[in-house]
Amino acid sequence: MRLEINSGLAISIACFLWQLLEFKLGFHTSRIDYFPFITWLVLIIPITGYYWAIRLKRDKFYEGKINFLQALVTGVKITAVCMVILPLFSWLYISVINPLYLTAMYNHHLELIDSLNLSNLMEKEALKKDAIKEFSTAGYLVQRFLVSLIAGGILSLIIAGVIQKDKRPTLPEETETPIV
Repeated sequence: MRLEINSGLAISIACFLWQLLEFKLGFHTSRIDYFPFITWLVLIIPITGYYWAIRLKRDKFYEGKINFLQALVTGVKITAVCMVILPLFSWLYISVINPLYLTAMYNHHLELIDSLNLSNLMEKEALKKDAIKEFSTAGYLVQRFLVSLIAGGILSLIIAGVIQKDKRPTLPEETETPIV
């Protein structure tokens, strides 16, 4: 379990550092229009982290052979660690480092809603009410928890399927029988 804890911690720290980099480069403030596109690049971190961790588990703990279930369990354990740590880092970010983050995202979201030129006022108001929930502290932290759960589960399934090596016994070499 030590590998999974260390991997989940490393992935969470790397994602947090990515968030700090986005902030430093202005994607949470002056370049907020680019944020929805840039933020998807963070997926490189968990993809790489899960792959390396499950491969290491295969090579070090299972002597180079791992089945789908063993790889999946390893990924699920990493996901469990990330589900706890990532929301904590997110809380630190929105409470201490950038307390204006949720307000900026909310305001940007409202601008996007207004730019849709919706003729139905009720639909527009419903979108704004959803934005209030989404960009509240509780809504954001729940969102981070669920994203960790869903993304981690999907990555675990995919990487377990890619990295598995069957534990089927190898057949002994057939000996040639002389032709008489």
